[in-house]
Amino acid sequence: MTRYILALLIIFSTLYGYKEVRLNAVQAQGLGIKDIPIKNPSITRGVPFNAFIDFDNKDSTTQSSTFDVVVVAIYRREGEQIQQGNEICEISSNELNNLFFELENTQNKHRVAEEIAKKDKDLFQAGVISQREYQQSYLASRELYLKLSQLRNTFKLFGIDPDKPRGSFGFRVVASASGILSVAPKNTGEKIPAFTPYVRISKNNNLLARIKIPLSVSDYVLPGSRVYSEKGQYVGDVSSVSVVVDKNNNSITAIADLKEGVFRVGEIADVYIEGKQPKGTYIVPSNAVIKNAKDNLIFIKTPNGYAPKVVQIIEKRSKSFVIDGKGFKGNEQIASGALVALKGLINNIGVGEAQ
Repeated sequence: MTRYILALLIIFSTLYGYKEVRLNAVQAQGLGIKDIPIKNPSITRGVPFNAFIDFDNKDSTTQSSTFDVVVVAIYRREGEQIQQGNEICEISSNELNNLFFELENTQNKHRVAEEIAKKDKDLFQAGVISQREYQQSYLASRELYLKLSQLRNTFKLFGIDPDKPRGSFGFRVVASASGILSVAPKNTGEKIPAFTPYVRISKNNNLLARIKIPLSVSDYVLPGSRVYSEKGQYVGDVSSVSVVVDKNNNSITAIADLKEGVFRVGEIADVYIEGKQPKGTYIVPSNAVIKNAKDNLIFIKTPNGYAPKVVQIIEKRSKSFVIDGKGFKGNEQIASGALVALKGLINNIGVGEAQ
């Protein structure tokens, strides 16, 4: 019988509107209700994401090896301003030793082949030998020149000066450009795997944030979205959003160019991204909306309590709803938290406790 009466009350309320719930501040606090502005910056700026702070790769150069190496000496540290040609560290490996031996051997062979080709050219011009014999020595010289060039370029790719590769303890890694040393070996004896950059030089102080976005909320993050710090300060804009999903954590990566704020390279910071919001709508937390029969209700703060209002949910998001802004001025305070207590009061449940 009680359930039948309650159902009739809910239907009556739905048909003829909801009456104001009279509730003072002490009672509201006791029920676990908190007032928030309907225009809530902490909600519209989105949910917090972890961001890895780094230098902008577009203005950086890297140096790495195609095989494992060991750091045997360090001369420069991360964060230092360096000039092209500055010695950064020394590295060593058996493969590097073999490559260096091959470089020296090819240099010697090329030197001899060049001398032979020069002599054969003079002999050919003097009519002593045939053109075919001269061409053979010339082609042998060119072949060794190409091999030598390839070896020299390999050393340059590693950041090693092929004209002076040897240092006091291993092979000298020198700066290929001027700028800020954003990546460098930290300890001697450190083993660096193949194809892992051991030197990166950034030409300026431009920073970016690599932000991991859960796939469930990725639709709301677009290029151009504003990014805020944990304190709500504007710090930059999203420049790109990856279309590739990281299967390890079911997320995508958004890159934001940082223009404001104080950040350090290597820092993990909490940032907020302002998601897209349809015109004429408000974004409210999920605990500010409650279902009552077929209605979605929010409770607007009044001088005497709260006025229930039926709202249309445009979109459901993670921990928030996008609602139609029709009928709102934008300066309202709404209830959040334990709305089940207010729902009970409008359905005449627990009236005695509130009054």
